[in-house]
Amino acid sequence: MIERVRKCAAEGWPVPFEFTASTARLSAEPIEADFSVFSGDLEALPRLGAASKLLTRQFLDEANLPVGLKSWVEKQRSAQWKSFREMFFEVRELAADRSDWVDLKDSAKQLLEHDPGDAAVREVLLEAHRHSSRIGAVARSTGGAELSLAPATAATLLAVPTELPRLVLLPPQGAEENSACPTRALLEDITISLCSLRTVAVVAPYTAVRIRQDANKIAQLERHSISYVIDTSISGEGLFIQMIFLPSDSVLWAERFRLKPSSLASHRKQVAQMIVAAISNHLQHTEIMLADYRAYPDVYRSYLASVQHLNKFTLPDVRRARNAFRETLKMRSDFAPALAGLSRTYAWEWVLTARGEAELLVQAEETAKRAVALEPELASAHRELGLSRLYVGDVDGSLEAFDRAEGLSPHLADAVCGYADALVHASRPADGLTKIEKAIQLNPICPDDYFWIAAGASYFLGQFRQAISYIDQMRDSSSAQRLLAASYAMAGDAAKARTHRRKAHELNPHFDLDKWLSVLPVKEQWQKDLYREGLLKAGF
Repeated sequence: MIERVRKCAAEGWPVPFEFTASTARLSAEPIEADFSVFSGDLEALPRLGAASKLLTRQFLDEANLPVGLKSWVEKQRSAQWKSFREMFFEVRELAADRSDWVDLKDSAKQLLEHDPGDAAVREVLLEAHRHSSRIGAVARSTGGAELSLAPATAATLLAVPTELPRLVLLPPQGAEENSACPTRALLEDITISLCSLRTVAVVAPYTAVRIRQDANKIAQLERHSISYVIDTSISGEGLFIQMIFLPSDSVLWAERFRLKPSSLASHRKQVAQMIVAAISNHLQHTEIMLADYRAYPDVYRSYLASVQHLNKFTLPDVRRARNAFRETLKMRSDFAPALAGLSRTYAWEWVLTARGEAELLVQAEETAKRAVALEPELASAHRELGLSRLYVGDVDGSLEAFDRAEGLSPHLADAVCGYADALVHASRPADGLTKIEKAIQLNPICPDDYFWIAAGASYFLGQFRQAISYIDQMRDSSSAQRLLAASYAMAGDAAKARTHRRKAHELNPHFDLDKWLSVLPVKEQWQKDLYREGLLKAGF
């Protein structure tokens, strides 16, 4: 420690010690620590704000503490939160204008994140929200509806489990910077309502903003032990919101609200209540999944790491994913999501190699059936069953499986994407394009296969330039070189068609056009003929 302090002093940092060759003594200057705010003489509101800012970090956070100090540090942390809570109620007694109530709301959310079962703080949060909303409504004179929240009375308070699942509401980029933004007011209503639930601990907004801005969101979500993510985004089409169950990286619910700023004030109450009701409903339905995750956290972590390899539609990544899923299944052989993922790797390898290897599809279908048998309500298992049936040539059976997957999880973008692929192969490219556009809306930062399927649908609709545009959006378009060459050929650009034919040949020098078309599963012959025409024009 002395050596570190000496280095700090040499670099010009203020340090609390002075050294000679044989002594160390405290400096004559008084030492002021940041946590002195808890015993300082500031006025109530500034003191609350300073303590709130300080408690965004833990006392001696990430310090490598000796065993003898750990219990003392925990006592200091508890004392700081207790002091912060006392400041909070002191300000509550003195609260007069709207800014006081706004500060109280922020501090209440922070206290509830620390202790979701604090009924007294919850009461003040609801009171502060009603008070500040009422004052704001008068100031704006808009006549906008206020979100009505039932007060938490002693009769309605329920016992709160000691380890509630944690939920974070990620604000849209930039919304936190504009306090006048109507969407921010809506998200405030949603946050307050979620804080009123007894089944989940809501991460405080300041933490949510930091997670949103962090380059490595997944690491931050894991660090804060978050199970549910409410992700939001704003575009010209309105507010998009989706609920993600992080342990399995699955979308539980998603919806787009086409609200104009002029009408949002009058619809806030209805929209907020609709969103919170949907979130609450899915919290109840995933209780068993959450319990399973808590029992086998390492299995879920291994599964999530495996899924990451499927973000790229290339043969090396597909094979890496297969090995990773197998490692997950060694940890737990009956884990249906990993079986579903394993099934996908077989089906995708069949597509990428284009050799018509029937054994790959047999393994894909058998593995998907095992996943369905183990967990009949798992949408991804039905999705993979639909994919394997599609490539076997059972187009009707494939559509049936995808319909089941979408019925189980209407907002699972991957299931909608697979359904689109099946519709294209069923010689219904217009329906397929509509479906894949929906999937891209549900998953805006989507894997490459979404764009490949959209390009295929466009090609069979005769929209060759649009097909090229979709392939250009792929991060790695190597898997789509044949389709890209055919699209350029049909669009009349022979030079680019030949260029991409050469690239496709380099990637797969054993490609046999007649053999591939003989096993390509499409329902009507015109579709196969159109693809043959494009490939022949490109020089295959």
